[in-house]
Amino acid sequence: MKEFLDGVSGAGIDDRHFVRHVERGAADVGGSVTWHSGHWVGEICRGGVRGLIVGYVFPLNDAAAARAASDKVATTVLLRAAKVECVEHRLVRPGWKGSPRVNWRAELPVVVKPNSESGGRGVVLARTMTELDQAIASLGERYLALAWSPFLDITDEYRAVFLDGRLLLAFRKIRTDPAEWRHNLHLGAIPELCVEPSTVDRLADVGGQAMAALGLRFATVDIVRVGDQDVVLEVNSGVSLERFSRHSREYAALAGDVYAAAVAAALVN
Repeated sequence: MKEFLDGVSGAGIDDRHFVRHVERGAADVGGSVTWHSGHWVGEICRGGVRGLIVGYVFPLNDAAAARAASDKVATTVLLRAAKVECVEHRLVRPGWKGSPRVNWRAELPVVVKPNSESGGRGVVLARTMTELDQAIASLGERYLALAWSPFLDITDEYRAVFLDGRLLLAFRKIRTDPAEWRHNLHLGAIPELCVEPSTVDRLADVGGQAMAALGLRFATVDIVRVGDQDVVLEVNSGVSLERFSRHSREYAALAGDVYAAAVAAALVN
């Protein structure tokens, strides 16, 4: 397991923990992996069964369901239709030039972000209309579509990983920088495994509802605690646990178990 903890900083695509987790998972079921494009595309095979892994996306979800999960506005629409509590995301249309040209219904501050999954990158907090205009102008140069959401008083943020209706892993994202309002691990937050039964049950409930509403088999659900309520922030069909895995030997083993289960589901089940 030592090699899983080497090179925590400066790790590239070729030396991701993910690569070794997938290889081990394939070997566990008597399969194999052939990598392409610097370990970004993988062919997993066992007997006559073959599947493709692209990035962190496994051959388990329906293409339309995966597409909906990667679209924050579409996720909001589907979760609300299923009566699953979620953070509202609305589309910022191209060419938006400020409140005089649209019926801006949100109260500032708001969070502006890419509408497609971005791993926390390009997420901007706008407290004034000037900041909002600047954020949209800047992000609009890099992304085809943006979304806005209300800035909520979040006490905790969790990531829950599901496969075929089962909660495989859940952890809390703990911010270490008082000045940082986002909970992303790549921005300095650290993962804390969820083991308290009532917390695990809560996450399994709301996350399971989100998975069912979107028709997903394998995905992560980010859940935030707002007051006394658990609310879905977003859903990702690409299951990335790289920084979680690099946190400790225990977490590396847990991440490996998740990916092994996904490989088995793709090749055996």
